[in-house]
Amino acid sequence: MDMYEVYVKAVSFSAGCASTAMMLTPLLVCKDIVKKKTSDHVNLSTFVGALFRSSLFCRQGYILNLQTMMLVHGMGLLINTFYLALYWYYSNKKTNVITTVFKTALLSSVFQTYSFIESPDLVVTRFPIMVSIIHLSLIGWPLLSIRDTMRTKKWSGHPKPILINSIVLCILWLLYSINIGNTIIFTQCSVALILSSTQLGLWTIYPAEKIQRNKMDKHE
Repeated sequence: MDMYEVYVKAVSFSAGCASTAMMLTPLLVCKDIVKKKTSDHVNLSTFVGALFRSSLFCRQGYILNLQTMMLVHGMGLLINTFYLALYWYYSNKKTNVITTVFKTALLSSVFQTYSFIESPDLVVTRFPIMVSIIHLSLIGWPLLSIRDTMRTKKWSGHPKPILINSIVLCILWLLYSINIGNTIIFTQCSVALILSSTQLGLWTIYPAEKIQRNKMDKHE
């Protein structure tokens, strides 16, 4: 085994571990839910969106024959299912949770069905493109409120830890895509890196913590 092959496997392993670690981050939220005995203060879309993306990326990994992606997001399906079950158990709006999960599962099944009935020659390109659009939309949606951010001088999008974690993941998966020569994954990671870096820059310029500190100083 030459050094380059060792490097490729190390990058693949690091990307998989980092992705799995990010999936475990919501455990802190779950701990808060258990402590408060309610999940109604937590945005349901956080968990539902994660489960939805894992289902799409797991299928994409299978279509592109990327074992690392299949393994990571296969674990993501199990982990995020656990999060949703916990959320449902402590929710006072169980019917709403079930309805939202059902709609998301129905949407996911539409994409999954398409991936099975589409021509093998076309699905390797078209399915990842659809996944990319959905994935990048979920990452970049806070940028739609950039005018409000500049007006209020306060960043209200993804929090700093999520952005930093996202940037690290993008870099690792970017290296992975270069190693395996996959243009689709490279494009996904490149755009996601730009979106996350832009948002981190906005957070640095307009940190919410600065506003809170100023208010505390005024009260003192």
